[in-house]
Order: sequence, then C-alpha cells, then structure tokens
Amino acid sequence: MKWIPNWLAEKYSLIYIAKGVDAFDFEEAKKLLGIKDKRMVSIVLAQLRNRGFLISWRDSVDPRRKIFRLISPEDAVLAFGIQNSAEAKSVLGKFQEALKHLEYVVGGAYASFKYHGYTVPSKVDLHVKREDLDKWVALLADRELAVSINGVPAEKTKKENVHIHSNLTEDMLKQSVIVDEVRYLKPEVLVIDGLKGEDRFSLMDALAILISKRKELEWRKLIHLAEREGAVRKLGCILEIINYEAKREIFPKEKAEEIRKKADLSYLITFPKSAEVTPVRGKEKEHYADLGKRWNMKIYLSKAFVSKIVTDLVR
Repeated sequence: MKWIPNWLAEKYSLIYIAKGVDAFDFEEAKKLLGIKDKRMVSIVLAQLRNRGFLISWRDSVDPRRKIFRLISPEDAVLAFGIQNSAEAKSVLGKFQEALKHLEYVVGGAYASFKYHGYTVPSKVDLHVKREDLDKWVALLADRELAVSINGVPAEKTKKENVHIHSNLTEDMLKQSVIVDEVRYLKPEVLVIDGLKGEDRFSLMDALAILISKRKELEWRKLIHLAEREGAVRKLGCILEIINYEAKREIFPKEKAEEIRKKADLSYLITFPKSAEVTPVRGKEKEHYADLGKRWNMKIYLSKAFVSKIVTDLVR
C-alpha cells in the first residue's frame, strides 16, 4: 500500500463524496471526475487501485465491463498504520503485524506448507471477517502481489498471489493456532480439508502433513473432524495406503482399525471423485483393490502419485 499524492486525493474525494463505498462503472467515474479523456480516467482508477484505495472487478454478466468501489478513508488509514508498524513490508510481515489488530486465519496450501515444508505453494488463502475485507485489500495492495477476492480472480497473476475469503467464522478461529506470529489453521483441519477436496494439490498436502507430522498430530481431534466432515473412510484408507507404499508401519495398524470401527461401510464410495488425480474416469485402472474391499471403496488414486510423496517424506 502507498499513500496517495494530493492530485490523486482530490480525485478520490470527488468520487467518495458522491458514491462513498458503493459500486460504480467507468462511465460514471468519468462524470464524477469531470474528465473526458478516457486515458486519464484509467490512470486515476489504476493509481487508486494500485495504492490500495479502490477495488475493481469484471462484471459477471458482461466481462468487458469493469466495476469499481472505493475503500473508505477509515479502512485505508488503518491499513496504512498496520503496514507502517510492521517490521517487514512483506506479506508475512503484514500478517504478523495485523495479528495485533485484526482477526484472520491463513489456510490452504500456504498453511499446509508451514507444517510439511514439502512443496512451495503458489498462493495464500486468507480468511477474514466480512467487515474487514476492505482493510485487507488496502493492506495487501502491491505491484508485485495479485489479490483475488471471494473467488473473483485477480486480472493478472504475479510473483505472489493472495486469495482473500471474507468467510472467517468463530469455528475457524477455534481451529487455528499462532505459529511465528501468524495465525494458521491447525494441521488436523488441513488434513481433513485436503481429503474432502480430493484434487491433486489438496490430497498432496493432506498426505504430506500426515507423514511429516504423524508424531505431533492430535489424533482424537483428527478423527473427530473426520467424523464430522464425513471423511472417516478416506482417512483410515489413506493411512493404510501410506503404509502399503512405505512397506512398513508408518502408522500403527491399530490406528487404522480404530478408525475403521467408526466408519459406515454399508455403501460403496469412489475415491477420489475428481479426474485431476487420475486419467479420465472409465479408462484408468483401479488401484489398491484389496484395501478398497476392506473399506468398501473404489480407489483410483494413482500409485505413482502416492509413492512419490511417501518416498520423498518417509525417513
């Protein structure tokens, strides 16, 4: 985030006095600014966005049309204060300083990497309160950073990519922990989220955390979460698959058996459902057939996919 010079502050005030934080389009911006030259209007809006004073996105009905909304002066000032108080101006530095002023949780691949250190993530998933969304957009505004908001992707990917989700709940806060002055989802939550997600990257994170943190995981919490989220069979089966690929007991047999007793095996399920991890459904080979029978599952998880993670992480 960068503070705005006087000439840009004048333009900001002209829009703010008329629209506040309500949405407007390019043509309305022209009228409010009293500028006929489209290039100059584009410069004003781009400068406001780059400096953290404006949010823009594509119209869902007509992608050629851009919608804009100002960030309030109060939110901008708070964000600027957090940034100036931070010891480091990096994303991590801003997260550390923001912990003193705002509630948030980092999840997804970035949080998973914090626990397993296996593969560097391509983005950061940041969960914030709805009322704090604009503060975060302002705080994270940077030329080298792409910010996506509530599923609306940034126009360009950059060196660093943050996906802001304004869906923070009390439950997420309870299921989080502070590590190195940043609040992350707990590893148990990330494992279950990965098993539920079933795509290549979320499954990789789930397996990597299970293997890397197997001696530190809170197993009661993990199994409880698996029961709550309907992922008991996936969890137990994955433990046995890891043991199979490692050719030894990475996880005690008793652990998988304990989980199996809690599972409802009365109906057949397919794992994973996504074709991202395997070839197109119907053409791929079913793997781990014997384990699948134990768990009443059709398992299409690629052996090469699992084997690589196990080989890389099992010491």
